[in-house]
Amino acid sequence: MIDKKNLQGIPEFLRVVDDGSFSAAANMLNSSRSRVSQLITQLEKNLGVQLLHRSTRSIMLTDIGEQFYRQCTQGLSYIEQAIDQAQEDQQTLAGEIRINAVGGIFGEQILTPLLFLFMDQHPDVIITLDFSSVHVDLIAQHYDIVVRMGPLPDSNLIARPLTRFKTHVCASPEYLHKHKKISHPKDLLKHNIILGSVHKWPFTKLNLLGNNDKERDHYELTLKGKFHCTNGHVSRLAVLNHQGIARLTDYHIKDDLAQGRLVTVFDDWQLNDSIVSLVYPQARYKILRVQALIDFLLHSFER
Repeated sequence: MIDKKNLQGIPEFLRVVDDGSFSAAANMLNSSRSRVSQLITQLEKNLGVQLLHRSTRSIMLTDIGEQFYRQCTQGLSYIEQAIDQAQEDQQTLAGEIRINAVGGIFGEQILTPLLFLFMDQHPDVIITLDFSSVHVDLIAQHYDIVVRMGPLPDSNLIARPLTRFKTHVCASPEYLHKHKKISHPKDLLKHNIILGSVHKWPFTKLNLLGNNDKERDHYELTLKGKFHCTNGHVSRLAVLNHQGIARLTDYHIKDDLAQGRLVTVFDDWQLNDSIVSLVYPQARYKILRVQALIDFLLHSFER
């Protein structure tokens, strides 16, 4: 049986951590600073641990406090979900879906039109879409779905592949004409590199043997760039302006390659495809509107 006194102060504790101060938390809770402080002090006493380091200028979580915060936030998310499911009309898709996604051309021109189509089909659904590039904590930041590109860290989240794009190492013909010849990935170390968010480039070389078997050679190198930008469109502009060599996906440069404005640097070495994944907490899939959007996106990209 849970001792209810141990639950007192938890909402105030979470609010203080989220808002960064007792005063701000008190304002949000329509309480006084002293009352909020008193409740958190009592919470620490009941638990027998220190959750916050307090000073006149700032507050910081202790190691135990940080763990307690994450677990409480996760628990709160499950409670909110339970309320959401209890209130949801199983015959009607309605309510908010919060999404964090990769931006740029993929987010703006590929993902967003699909979201509009889903909203047309379900006019009572509200979508909040965030294009911040920082990897968010789905549970702590209350996102229902995250769309991520590239390798995913191991976690207890569900990850479903949405699609994949071929990735090219490319440059302008003018740049390659003026600089040293490239025949192996290690030659890139002598060139101007346009870097995005990925600094480690893993290459695969495919050799076709006489007996039709395939043998793969692998080479990986970490590069330093002359120009850094996590925006693929800007990296494309840098390459078109003969500033160096970049790693770009099909949807950025397909037309440039077809019309000869850009060329691939290697014929035999290739990068891994860029994989786009749909990531969500296991429990979120049970909310009808979230489940419907997940199924819709998976089906849309499969087509």
